[in-house]
Amino acid sequence: MISCTEFIPLYSEFFRFLDEREGFDAVMRYWLFISGRNVGNRANPNSLVSNLERSKDDPLKGAWEYWSRALAEEASDTIRVYYPKGGYTLSHMRHCPSRGRLNALEHIEPYYDYCEHCSVVYSPTLEEFGLVMERDHSGIPNAECKSILYVKGCRPDIDLATMTDDDMRELAKEEGAELLDLQAEDNKYLHRAFHNSSDAALRFCGENYGDEVVRQFMADFTKRYYAPQIEDCKARGLVAIREWLEAVYAAEEASEVLHTDLSDNELTVRIDHCPAIAYMRSVNREPSPWYIEQTRTLYAAFAEGAGLDFKLDYFEDDGKTQFHFIKK
Repeated sequence: MISCTEFIPLYSEFFRFLDEREGFDAVMRYWLFISGRNVGNRANPNSLVSNLERSKDDPLKGAWEYWSRALAEEASDTIRVYYPKGGYTLSHMRHCPSRGRLNALEHIEPYYDYCEHCSVVYSPTLEEFGLVMERDHSGIPNAECKSILYVKGCRPDIDLATMTDDDMRELAKEEGAELLDLQAEDNKYLHRAFHNSSDAALRFCGENYGDEVVRQFMADFTKRYYAPQIEDCKARGLVAIREWLEAVYAAEEASEVLHTDLSDNELTVRIDHCPAIAYMRSVNREPSPWYIEQTRTLYAAFAEGAGLDFKLDYFEDDGKTQFHFIKK
């Protein structure tokens, strides 16, 4: 399982994979795919479209509630204002935790147009409800962005580039306005909806390119992104894998489902059920046929990179699984 706290590098690397394979048009097709499957998924009660439909008479309010929740789950450093009288919301993400995590990686470069996906993915659903989003990405190198969301045909006279946090605080004093000022330390980075997106990447890859390409992408991603953990395993042995997995499941707040048995020559891992599959099903979504590769291919590629053997005993419908890392 790829933790929802480690999804963003997969996202960025999948953009790069598509671009290198077929060019930017393939990246755009994928962004529109996840726009419909994730953002516009009416079966998911937490999706943007579900929030908008619950607030049909005031879709701007639905959008406000959707992003208020999502940005808290992402532990973002953001100030936002909802001004219903003016028909718009303003947002200044002072530090995007997702882009910030990408920027902090020393062994992987962010996809060159990574942040553009925010503009593409949300627009179709917003437009369906008469809303328009504009974004200022001039601060992207510092993991910063600004945005305005307004009722179509009623754009306020606001310059995003020069808008300040003090301007937003003054606006929040207007009648009916709401202010949300999130500090990164106020929340934990645990946006479980990212599990939907990581599975969508495998589904798009499998449906368009086939099983072998899914496995090749997952193997390449594993050896690139998990290179530090692989090197740690080479240096310290199987205990490094156990500690890595313990950290992954602790981040998911699911330590209780992970069980390990370590000997001199073998690490046996048993997982009672997959937290990601449980989350997906809680929002009416079935994992793709390729979701198993987040276990089968990921850990096999990790073992290969570390000079170990890997054996998968079983992987059940709910993600219950058992596997082994074995010294050669």
